Amino acid sequence: MKSNEHTKTDKQTRERRMRSIIKKAAFSLMAEKGIDQVSMREIAEKVKVTKPVLYYYFKNKEDLCQSIVEEHEQRFLVLMDEAYAKGHGLEEVLNLLLKAHLDFFRKEPINSKFVMQMIAYTLNKKFPAETRRPTAEKLLADYLRQKEQTQRLYPGAARDIGILVSALFFEVMLNSYVDTYVYDGKRGTDYDEGQITRLIKIILLGINKYYEEQGK
Repeated sequence: MKSNEHTKTDKQTRERRMRSIIKKAAFSLMAEKGIDQVSMREIAEKVKVTKPVLYYYFKNKEDLCQSIVEEHEQRFLVLMDEAYAKGHGLEEVLNLLLKAHLDFFRKEPINSKFVMQMIAYTLNKKFPAETRRPTAEKLLADYLRQKEQTQRLYPGAARDIGILVSALFFEVMLNSYVDTYVYDGKRGTDYDEGQITRLIKIILLGINKYYEEQGK
């Protein structure tokens, strides 16, 4: 009995390892060439397995791509959860969120390249709608609504802050892509932790000022 359990565990470990190897190879190819331009055959050749082996783990390219997106999304959501847990007050939480976002793309620039390829791919509506859900933005919106409901924000401010911060999320990613892949890192990024701190403060001060004036 124990021998059978051990064999089953070994098989599961091997399969997890192979899934990881396949996803890593596909991620690299898709980021470099574009999702449309990468075939399952090409991925199989890079991993040095047959196509039937590839289809044993993933039913098609969309399934493989979705698995890659979910894995990277989960990695980023862990960073977001840490920011929500560590932050004391709205401003600090937003700072930590944006800095985590900055690090995510600064430490691994290929992430921005893959996101750009995903945007091009999903614009053609080739990906199921549920896989295009902006989960990170949804978590941010939920957090801001909670703050609004506890009367720490003016009614309506949560949506405004969410839109502005989400735009900053995208701008940080796009800036990382342009700096790395358009200018080969020679231009230098427009964003650092100091700039993030200033922009968050400007957003919150501006929102508060606006709603104070509206309340007069």
